[in-house]
Amino acid sequence: MSAELKTVGKAELRKDAWDKVTGRAAYVDDLPREGVLVGAVVRSPHHHARIVAIETAAARDVPGVVAVLTAADVPGSKTFGPLVQDQPALAFDVVRHMGEPVALVIAQSKEAARRGVAAVQVTYEPLPAVHDPVAALEPDAPRVHAGGNLLTRYEINEGDVAAGLAAADVVIEATFQVPRISPAYMEPESSMARWNDDGTLTVWVSSQKPFEDRHAIASVLGLPEEAVQVCSAVIGGAFGGKEDSGLPVLAALGAWATHKTVRLVNNRHESFLAHPKRHPARLHYTLGATREGELTALKVVVHMDTGAYASYGPAVGGLLTEMLAGSYRIPHVHVETNVVYTHSPFSGAMRGFGSPQAHFAIESMMDMLAHELSLDPLELRRRNVLRPGDRLFTRVALDRTADSLPLILDHLAAARERLAQKPPAPGRVAGVGIALGMQSMGLGYRVPDDSTNRLALAPDGTVLLYIGSPDLGQGLATVAEQIAAEALGVPYQAVRTVDVDTRVSPNGGVTCASRMTYLIGNSVVLAAQQLIVTLLDYAARSLNVPRDALRYEDGAVITPAGERVPLAEFASRAADEDVALMAEATFSFPYPEESTPKHLPVGMPHVKLVFGGQAVRVEVDPELGTVTVTDVVAVHDVGQVVNRAGVEGQIEGAVAMGIGYALYESMRLKANGQWVDSFTEYLLPTAEDVPPHIESIILEIPEASGPYGVKGVGEMGLVPVAPAIANAVFQATGVRVQAIPIAPEVIAQPLGE
Repeated sequence: MSAELKTVGKAELRKDAWDKVTGRAAYVDDLPREGVLVGAVVRSPHHHARIVAIETAAARDVPGVVAVLTAADVPGSKTFGPLVQDQPALAFDVVRHMGEPVALVIAQSKEAARRGVAAVQVTYEPLPAVHDPVAALEPDAPRVHAGGNLLTRYEINEGDVAAGLAAADVVIEATFQVPRISPAYMEPESSMARWNDDGTLTVWVSSQKPFEDRHAIASVLGLPEEAVQVCSAVIGGAFGGKEDSGLPVLAALGAWATHKTVRLVNNRHESFLAHPKRHPARLHYTLGATREGELTALKVVVHMDTGAYASYGPAVGGLLTEMLAGSYRIPHVHVETNVVYTHSPFSGAMRGFGSPQAHFAIESMMDMLAHELSLDPLELRRRNVLRPGDRLFTRVALDRTADSLPLILDHLAAARERLAQKPPAPGRVAGVGIALGMQSMGLGYRVPDDSTNRLALAPDGTVLLYIGSPDLGQGLATVAEQIAAEALGVPYQAVRTVDVDTRVSPNGGVTCASRMTYLIGNSVVLAAQQLIVTLLDYAARSLNVPRDALRYEDGAVITPAGERVPLAEFASRAADEDVALMAEATFSFPYPEESTPKHLPVGMPHVKLVFGGQAVRVEVDPELGTVTVTDVVAVHDVGQVVNRAGVEGQIEGAVAMGIGYALYESMRLKANGQWVDSFTEYLLPTAEDVPPHIESIILEIPEASGPYGVKGVGEMGLVPVAPAIANAVFQATGVRVQAIPIAPEVIAQPLGE
C-alpha cells in the first residue's frame, strides 16, 4: 500500500455485513408487500417441440388463480436478448429447450399458483433435438433457429501457422472438453413488480444490470422506458448468471396484466434449466515448439455450445478466442471459435467469460509439451512468457502489467518446492501442479463501456454515493466507498452508498467483466474532484470571501485565516437554502485509437489484462481415483489493494469455485433424457472439499490508468485453478486428463492396470 493512502488499502469492514449475518438484509423474496400475488411458470418438458395448443380455461378456474398469460398476451416485443433478440418472454410456436417458459400463472398463493400450473394443458409435437455443438453444424442436424445453428464464428490468423508448425521440432495435439456449469448462487433468480396508479411499473430485481432490465421490460410491454422503474434489492450472488432479464420481464408482465404486485422466485430446478450457465466447449489444440522449448505455432479449433438462445454467447466466444494462447509469446497463431446453437439450456455470462475454458486447455498443453521435451513445466513457461512490449496474436501490445509474470513464476517456483516436500497421507500419492492465467478487463473495443456515478453531500455532512451498478455480494459498494473516502479525504464511515434505483441513480453499467472497481473508482475520483470545486464555489459565496482564497483539505474548507470549516457546516447551510452540493462523473473504459488494433470484430480486442498463477498440491487415492486438493498458493497482481480482506475473499472464493469446475460440477444430460437439475446430482465443493491451506500472495504493479493503480481481480482467481489441478494429478499419477470434471474412473483404471 502506498504510504500516502489513508483509506485505500485498509481492510475496512463491510457496512452490510451485520445485516447479512443476522438475516436482516432484504432480498427480493423478503420484501414485505401486502397482497402480493405469486407468479409461477409453466415450462416445457421437451428439448424441442412445436406448440400445437395451449388450453388455459381449467387453470383460470382454479380457486385463487387470478390470471394465466401466454405469448398472445405480450403487448410489445415477443422476444428480447442482450446481444441478439432471440429469447421469447413466453414461447410461441416452438420450444427450444427443456424448461423454457410457455405460460405464466398469477395466483393469490403459492399453492394456488402450483395448482394453476398443473391445470394448464399444452399440446406439443415433439421434434428432433441436437445437444452436441459439433453435430449441430452437420448439414442434416435439427435446426434450433431458422437461420441455422451457427450463431457466430471468430477466426484470427496471425503469422504463418503452417510454416510455424513445419519449423517445430515437436508438435503435439490434444482435444479438451469442459462442461456446462451452473453459477449455483445461494439466492435463486427472483423479481417483484408493482403496477402503480399512474400507469407506471416499479420492479425489484436481483440482477447485475438493472438499467438493461428496464430496457427489456419496456420493450416487451410496449412501454416507454421512463414508465419503468427498476430497483436493486440485496443480491445473493450472481457470477454472471443474473445478467438475464427473463424473470424481471415475466414479473413485470404479470403486474401489467393484473394491475397488482406480482413476485416470482425460481426454485432450484427452474434455476438450473432456465438461466445462463458457463459454456461447455470442445477445444482442439495443435502446438509446436523447438527442442529448446521455444513456442513456434498454435492452431486451435473450438466448438462452444451456447444452448437454445444467444444470451452473451457471441461475447463469450470472442473473449475465449482472445485467451486461447494464454500468457505466452507465440509468433504464428490460427484460431477458430464456433459459437453454436443447440437444444440445451442456454449459456451466457459466467465468471471468467470464456477464459477458464481456454486456460484449462492451453495450460494443460504447456505441461504436455514440457513432458514431451523433458523440460520442467515452469522453465518452459519462463522461456515463453509474455513481457512488456510483446504483442498478443490479437496485435495488442503488452504494457508494464506483464512485469508481473516473471514475479508470479518466481513465487510459484518457491511454492512448488515447498509443497513438494509434504509427504502424502498413507495410501495416497501426491503431486504439485502449476498454471498461469490471463484475464481481460472491460467489455471490449467498440462496445459502450462507461460508468456514471454521483456524489452528494447530505445535510449532516456525510457523503452519499450513488453508484449505478449493483453490488452482487462481492463488496463493490465497500471498495467504492473507500475510494470516495480517499478522494475526498474523509473517513470511510462518512460515505454511504445509496441502493441502485433507475429513477434516481445514474447508469453505472452492468456489474461484470472485472471492470467495476476500475470503472467506478475512476468515475468516483472524477466526481470527488468536481464535488470539491462545487463545494468551494458555494463556500466562497456563503462566507463572502474570494474563491481563490479558499482551499479544501480532508473534509474541511480552509479559510484565509486558517480556520477549518467542516463539510457538515456547508452541507447544513446548503440544505437550508435548497442548494444541492453534488457532482456526477462518467468514466469510459480507454481503448486508445492510436494503439488499439482495428481488424477484429466488434467487442475485440480487450486491451487491459491482469495476470495470475497458482500452485496446487493434490493427493490421489490410487484405488478409488479420488482427488483431494490439500494446498493452494494463489499469486495475483491486483495493481493496488483497495480492501485486503475483500481481495483475499475473492481469491479464496474463486479457488473454491475452480475446484468445483475441476473435480465435481457438470450439468450433464442423463441417459433418461433429463438434465441434472438439482444439488442432489450436481455436486458442489463443500467446506470439507476446500483445502485447509489457501495462501494468497498479492502483487501490486499499478495500472497507470486505474484509480490509485487498481486492476480487476473478481474473475482472475478462478482461471488457473482447474489446469493447475489437472497438472498436479498428472504429476502424481502420470494420467493426463483432458476433460473436466476429472472422473475418478479415468485415474483409477490406468493406475489399477
